[in-house]
Amino acid sequence: MPAKALKRSRATFPLLLALSTTTSALPLAGNTPGVLSFGVGNNPIGGISRLSGMPVGYRYQYFTGGLGGNDWRNWNSPDGAFADLWLKESRDAGLTPVVTYYNLVPATPYAYEDPPFRNLQTAATMKAYFENWIFLLQRIKAYGDPVVVHLEPDLFGYFQWNDSDPANTAVAVASSGLPQAIGYENNARGYAKLMAALRDQYAPNVVLGWHASAWATRTDLILNQGDPEAIGLATANFYRALGTAFDVMFSEFSDRDSGYYQVNGQAQRWWKPEDFDRYRRFIAKLSSELGQEVILWQIPVGNTLYRSGNNTTGHYQDNRAEYFLQSVLEGGDTTHLEQYRDAGVVAFLFGAGQDEQTRYFDALEDGVTNPPAIDNRTYNHTDHLNDRTALNADDDGGFLRAGIGEYYANGALALNRGFVACNDGVDNDGDGATDYPADPGCVSASDGDETDPLPVPAVCADGLDNDGDGLTDYPADPGCASATDADESNPPLPTELPASLRITGDWGSGYCADVAVTNGTAAGVVWKTTFTAQGPIQNLWSATYTQNGKQVEAQGAEWNTTLAAGATANFGFCAERTSVTPVCSDGLDNDGDGLADYPDDSGCNSPTDTDETDPIPGSVSAALSIDSDWGSGYCATVDVRNSGPTSELWRISLAIEGQVDNLWNAVYTQAGPTLNAAGADWNKSLPAGGSTQFGYCAQR
Repeated sequence: MPAKALKRSRATFPLLLALSTTTSALPLAGNTPGVLSFGVGNNPIGGISRLSGMPVGYRYQYFTGGLGGNDWRNWNSPDGAFADLWLKESRDAGLTPVVTYYNLVPATPYAYEDPPFRNLQTAATMKAYFENWIFLLQRIKAYGDPVVVHLEPDLFGYFQWNDSDPANTAVAVASSGLPQAIGYENNARGYAKLMAALRDQYAPNVVLGWHASAWATRTDLILNQGDPEAIGLATANFYRALGTAFDVMFSEFSDRDSGYYQVNGQAQRWWKPEDFDRYRRFIAKLSSELGQEVILWQIPVGNTLYRSGNNTTGHYQDNRAEYFLQSVLEGGDTTHLEQYRDAGVVAFLFGAGQDEQTRYFDALEDGVTNPPAIDNRTYNHTDHLNDRTALNADDDGGFLRAGIGEYYANGALALNRGFVACNDGVDNDGDGATDYPADPGCVSASDGDETDPLPVPAVCADGLDNDGDGLTDYPADPGCASATDADESNPPLPTELPASLRITGDWGSGYCADVAVTNGTAAGVVWKTTFTAQGPIQNLWSATYTQNGKQVEAQGAEWNTTLAAGATANFGFCAERTSVTPVCSDGLDNDGDGLADYPDDSGCNSPTDTDETDPIPGSVSAALSIDSDWGSGYCATVDVRNSGPTSELWRISLAIEGQVDNLWNAVYTQAGPTLNAAGADWNKSLPAGGSTQFGYCAQR
């Protein structure tokens, strides 16, 4: 349990770090206006003209393209010029730039595979990704003023959806080969830590944001009517498990206009008034738990008021913009905005999440549009038609431009900010320490409570059966690695997966091999596999193992113990081949007859014989008959009979002429004129009174 979880919440929010006084829109205390602000997706270079009459404070832009020839670095010449030009244009317009960094999904070799788990586990892709990130940070550092960077929309949601512990989602971090990544875990936690560390190293003027998703617990907040406080708390706990301090939180209502989803068979995507309240409670829980301010991003632009919105391409309806701005435009009522501000929201950024969605400007270049109104009340939960005449040529009929303009004209809402306990110069809890970082009760300068956390007994030493398995604490509970372990949950049982072996080196007495283990199931699993080794393993890497004889069981190392669906883990080993001395040359009297080994023990036909047991005297006999003779050679049949009272493993010795060059239905050795023969696997046992035959040919 995080130490601060036992402290009383005071609903205060942090101040985003500012390194310059030139940016005029980002609401940073003492540096920028502390007002609830609006922004829009605005690109490409030259798109500033689209903002006429709409006094927004933020401007966001995807920096994407797939880490290759079409990525953002190559949108202008020379390399990276797009970033320089776009950032400068934002500053010249008095806007705070928000960079949406989105490069994992479009990257090769698994381009547009979403979620991008296979790209995340591909070392070469991740090395190129981290290098691309560093280059962007260098461009932002050269720009000089604060830039908000929104890191990989949906990615943290996919991490959480895959496993609530980010350590259990594999990501090639240290294994990417990037020098700066050495020592970082190969998982989602390592990814978050490295991205933040690179920011610290290359561009401390970046305000770094992560993305919280309301579906990441696998219970969708809206579609499944999930509990907003429970989902918010689970998401906050996932964030804490990342072990990384981000500066701001991003979240979103939807990536498409509701009318678009309706036309494409998903009418349930329309929100009711109670859904807006449910989402507000989710955001409020997250914000208060983490002490982070929230930017709501890529909000659909469509509305249900103007005839321009007739649910055709580029003119789809939605009700998010009017939920916040219709009452502002028609009577100056900011109630909904205030409710979201009080939940921790500092900015609303509107924009299209896909090319067919409604825009706040004339993206379709179809001018002023006033098609007949449509009756969409069954779906959009309103009591009106979209029968208002368009205000201008904007694809939404001009509503967003008018609403934002009216909001600012009436006086923007101040944010609920002020001095907080961990940044006020006062020893609020009387422990002799003041503010962050001196006071142990402060987790950041924006913490609103200086009270020192109460000591919390470790879960594995608290006398409770926390995971309900009937076992309590260390060492009784297998989920506890020590008495200080904070989690009593038993580790998931590994799933047996098949192994594919390929020998990579062989020197007779030993060999090395690579092993591939592929998850052919539909879900991520903790894996194990079994295979046979030809002798004792001397070294095994990228996995853990136990060996019993030739049987080997292997499981993932800490960084690759979990395999996503369709993913492959690779490990390797080197082993010696076991050399077994035959019984008839091992120096031992194995059958207790006082004789050891060939030729002294009559039970041995040769030094390589594996059975020293003496035959019963007189019980097995052999008779030889010549089948054909050509002077220089001959072929013969030997009839072997057991005249004893019990079955026998037979072996015989015969004096023959010449050297055997072919023998069948038995195994043999020859020493001079003596032929020693014994049964093959299928005829080595002769029942009482039974017989068998073998044949041979020899050269004289």
